Formats: sequence, C-alpha cells, structure tokens
Amino acid sequence: MRSYFLIAFFSLPILVHAQGVGLWTGVAVEKKLNSSFSLDLSGQTRFADNMSELKSYLGEAGLEYKFNKHFDASVYYRYIGKRKYDKSDADYYYRSYHRFYGNVKFDHDLTKWLKFDYRIRYQHQFKDDESGLSNTGSYFRHKFEFSYDNKSSFSPYLSADVFYLLGTGFEQVRYKAGCSISLAKRNSLDISVFQDRAIVGGGTDPVVINVGYKLKLKGKKSGK
Repeated sequence: MRSYFLIAFFSLPILVHAQGVGLWTGVAVEKKLNSSFSLDLSGQTRFADNMSELKSYLGEAGLEYKFNKHFDASVYYRYIGKRKYDKSDADYYYRSYHRFYGNVKFDHDLTKWLKFDYRIRYQHQFKDDESGLSNTGSYFRHKFEFSYDNKSSFSPYLSADVFYLLGTGFEQVRYKAGCSISLAKRNSLDISVFQDRAIVGGGTDPVVINVGYKLKLKGKKSGK
C-alpha cells in the first residue's frame, strides 16, 4: 500500500500540469540464453489525444550482455509506424521509421533501500519516404533513476531521461514516476506516468500513462 501512495504523491506535480493524456501499452519477453547473454523482444502501442488516437506502434528486438552484477550493455533495432497526415490524399497514414540504439547501464545500492541506476544510450533513426531512407537525427540520452529497493513485490521509482541531439545540444528531459510490480517469479508489470519538458523554452508535452508487461524465460541448463 505504501508504494501506491508514493506513486500518487510523486505523480501529482506532473498531472496538475496535464494538457491531455496519452497512453503507452506494451508487452516484452526476455529470453536468457546463458549466464551473460539474453534476447529481448517487445511491442508497444502509443495513443494520444486523451487516448483516442493511435499515434504510433512499434516492435523491437535486442541482445543484452551482462558484464557483472552492476554493468551490462545492449544493442537494439526498433521498427516504428508513426501517424502522419498526407496533404495530397487529405488523409492520415503510418510512416515507417527504423531506429538503432545501444545502451550501457550501471546500478548501485546507495543504501539498504535506495538503488541508483544510470543508463547512457546512443540512438540513430531513419525514416522511409518516396526517395528512400533519410536520416532524422542522432541522440545521446542520459537516464538517472532512483528506486525503492525492498523485499515486497512493489518497487517505486523516479527517473529523469535527458536527450542530447547531436549538432544541436540538450533538447528535452523526460520526468517519470512509476512502480515495478512483481506478479510471479517470471512475470512483472510496470506502471508509470511521465512528461517530456523542453530544455529551451520550457514547453511541455501532454502527460503519458505507461503500462508494460514483461515475461522472463529461463535458459536451458547445460548438462555436464
């Protein structure tokens, strides 16, 4: 119960400034290949305008390598279908985007109950148009997260994801408050609320509610 109160408390400042609500829902599967490598597959739908419009959908696949208890690295490919307006047809369609990104993550227990995570990501994206693939920009993203580490099934967290656009500079920050919920040994649910805020100009995007389900599959045990 304490976790629900923490989520509500930290989410209030974001919700107060809401200008419409979005909804992201997703499902992810993680397959452990061995003690170091794991394969990740996921899909997501993203709704905007008070959840009335499918703004985009995506699917991605990635490979993660765990160096030790505190460090890991991963590479991903993401396909995105993003809703666009075609002036010539006076109608909407979904344009294809292709994103490639890599992560390096570090985590450390600051106290018995407080955990710190840092992730740096480099991402590069292309879009499909009539002339073929074209570059839409490259980002470095620095994510800082603090979570309440405890023995219960609920782990609340707060995070800030800073976007740096190459050739331009720091562009926006994504503030998030959420909770990871362990449903069973290999099943978990992540519920969060976030909002993007521009660094220059201070503009904000609508609040987004994110709900994600994850299933972890164990790898086969090697025989002796």
